Amino acid sequence: MSLFRKRLQKPNQLETMRKIVEEVDIGKVLLVGDGFAVIQGLNNDAPVGCSLKFVSGASGVLLWRRSDNICLALLLGGTETIEVGEGVECRIRAILQVVDEQQGPTTKREYDVAKVPVGEELAREVVDFLGRAPGTQVQLGTSAFAPLLAEQPDMESREQIAEALVTGVKALDVLTPLGRGQALLVTGVRHTGKTALVLDAILGQYRSGVRCIYAAIGQSMEEVSNTVALLKRKDAMAYTTVVAAPEGASLGERYAAISSAVAIGELVRDRGGHSLVIIDDLACMVEVWESITKALATLGPVADVEGNKLEDSMDEEQLVEYEGMLVAASAAQRRRFFSSLIQRAAKLHKRLGSGSLTLLPVLAGAPARGEGPRPPDAAQYKHLSEAQRAKLQAALEAARKDQLSAQQEGCVRTEVVEEFMSIADGQVVLQREAGSGRVSVDPQASVSRIGSRAYPPALADLAVQLRFELAQAVDAARFGHDPDAAAVRQQACFAEQARAALAQTPGHPVPLEEQVAILYALQSGFFQDVSPSSVPLRQSIFIQSLRRSNPGVLRDIAATQQLTDDARAALGHALEEISAAFSPSN
Repeated sequence: MSLFRKRLQKPNQLETMRKIVEEVDIGKVLLVGDGFAVIQGLNNDAPVGCSLKFVSGASGVLLWRRSDNICLALLLGGTETIEVGEGVECRIRAILQVVDEQQGPTTKREYDVAKVPVGEELAREVVDFLGRAPGTQVQLGTSAFAPLLAEQPDMESREQIAEALVTGVKALDVLTPLGRGQALLVTGVRHTGKTALVLDAILGQYRSGVRCIYAAIGQSMEEVSNTVALLKRKDAMAYTTVVAAPEGASLGERYAAISSAVAIGELVRDRGGHSLVIIDDLACMVEVWESITKALATLGPVADVEGNKLEDSMDEEQLVEYEGMLVAASAAQRRRFFSSLIQRAAKLHKRLGSGSLTLLPVLAGAPARGEGPRPPDAAQYKHLSEAQRAKLQAALEAARKDQLSAQQEGCVRTEVVEEFMSIADGQVVLQREAGSGRVSVDPQASVSRIGSRAYPPALADLAVQLRFELAQAVDAARFGHDPDAAAVRQQACFAEQARAALAQTPGHPVPLEEQVAILYALQSGFFQDVSPSSVPLRQSIFIQSLRRSNPGVLRDIAATQQLTDDARAALGHALEEISAAFSPSN
């Protein structure tokens, strides 16, 4: 022990001296837009997420930086007082000057990072991005703060996603299972039930221990109030925080509300817990990016000393390598920006506590399907002259465009939907079935890239088989040579019964054990003799009978999340008894 101490006290041990000096950077405002400002002259050490203060009293956060050190700041208030040319202060907490015998003096700058309150007392509350309740200036959740724009966890900090997060939404849990730490995009055109689906996912976390955060972006206060009323009726506000940026909020406030909701979930994750963050909806991210591109386009391309354009010039024609692909420079920049949010979802490594943040972002739009509506053709009208046919064709094309425009009103472009789908760990695509008015999940366009790892064991085999059978039915209907063939009709009938079995009333999540029982009954032929419209009634009778006559099997499935041989036998016996009761002889 004495020898060890002597080694530590040798004279060649480095001596250090530290000196702290306060500094402030002054930048020049080049452009002010809707919720953002373009700034020149900030220190190039200032990181994304750095807190900015304008001399007018407005505040912002550094969001984007070009290689020529022109920055884009997201404005969080007081935007009407900012003028072009006015100075912006990037407050530097300190300069830490370290002097040692070998390296000489070095300087490390430490910046004020924009932080938001994320404390546990935010549960049960409706707040804005600064933790303030509507109509007040009092901050809640101040027992803990976290960066508004935190970096996504690196690969070494992550663990493989292999644990299910059951939502209680049958179509979601069966067709596109959600794993803890996964980012699953929820998309579909307007009025396809996206909000109802994600709210049911919150209700499904009752007594699960999962902390929920719901970001209500661009909704009316009436819609936010209705959502909160639903969550309170179902005792879900006890574990839920609603972060609202209602209609009329600036672009900066909407983006900040999204980031604040994720920051709250990150605190839960980093403390070893599990959080579910829902962003409703994600179109604000697209608006922010469009603001970035429009603002920076007015400043011209970035050039090096020889006048050559650089990669971050957002040139549509210039190709760069990104994630092993050759893509347009602008697309690579956009993808990197979208990823900065989506990839904050993660399952942390066990050495970091094994916590998780699961993300369900909502986006109004439709993915590409490889096919489009058949274009109208006026050539079939042979009795018309060439001029008349041309006029009719133009009218038909205009009508088709108007119809598509009406259907896609309020939706983002398909290209952007595809971009988010490729970044996320999967997507659930909602569609409204023609004639039925029923909202359903498109089993072919919806996929979880986590695969069967995201299924609870009790559901895995049954759900995979059902997905296969639904895909077969769609292919048979689309490519079958004889749609009236018995096999094709049988597959189509089963698909209709399956869709009816997966449908559910909004506001009533279905626990895992009941989903397993319903799926087992479906694949055992329990619904084969009834019309799809009668399937919900028959499955309700089946579940009620199970609860009454054999509740133990449901309790065992819930406790073990396994479908054992004994459980299968019990379910089969129950199905036989109920089928006998429905027999015409009775």
